Amino acid sequence: MIHIPIKPMLLHKSDSVPAGGGYIHQLKLDGHRCILSYSKTKGFRLFTRHQNDCTRQYPEITRAELDADEVVLDGELVAIVDGKPCFETLMERFQARKSIDRLTVSKPVSFAAFDILYLNGRDLTKLKLADRLYILKQVITPSIVITICDSFDDGVQLFNATKQLGLEGIVSKSRDSLYHLDTRSSNWIKVKNYLYDVVQIGAIRKAEFGWSLLKDGCYVGYTELVPPAERRAFSNIAQQLVRGEDKNWIYLHPHIKCKVKFQCYTKHNLLRTPSFVEFVI
Repeated sequence: MIHIPIKPMLLHKSDSVPAGGGYIHQLKLDGHRCILSYSKTKGFRLFTRHQNDCTRQYPEITRAELDADEVVLDGELVAIVDGKPCFETLMERFQARKSIDRLTVSKPVSFAAFDILYLNGRDLTKLKLADRLYILKQVITPSIVITICDSFDDGVQLFNATKQLGLEGIVSKSRDSLYHLDTRSSNWIKVKNYLYDVVQIGAIRKAEFGWSLLKDGCYVGYTELVPPAERRAFSNIAQQLVRGEDKNWIYLHPHIKCKVKFQCYTKHNLLRTPSFVEFVI
């Protein structure tokens, strides 16, 4: 398993926090899911969830202190800005092709570990999550480049805190869950803290489906996430609202409003991953 790209265990979506004491709850960090592989003889390797080697992009992670000869960790790579994970800053690091050493200072990242899969020749994926987390704490020395995700017993309280703090949401995991590679397991659940807003539909994309979205007349992004019935209903109305077009878009008088849910506003005041909720009459 050392230095071999693997496909991690994935989560199911839910609109509510699971009840009962059989779960531990963690913050859902807004970053890149990564597998960290370390060997005393071969050094560090970082792989994305899509099995791409991204070690070169984040050289600061190689300063992590791990009490192991060989270990494989699952976690989230994050860039903290003003006390919160910032996905935009992380994307700048991920896409950088030069001045990477300088960026480790101006836009540093860290690895937040939430699971351990392998340790010193032993496959840990068949252990219960509670046991894996105990082992994880023995291996990592927390620092500015590597931390351990905190676990909480009260998921509802944690989720309410993410709303107040403007964080992405939480992850709830069965304490007894085993780690199944390349599997989306119902034992791991993510509950996102979405924001909602009312926007205007300003244009329809000609090629692949998409609506351009406006807020008070200013462009705030586009969405492709609209159910077929609502697409058809709006298409009939839109013919009466056309004010112009180019090779990519049909521009509309923005008289029709809809509610969208999204993760956050970016630093450029764009909606991140907006999806249609309902028309607003």
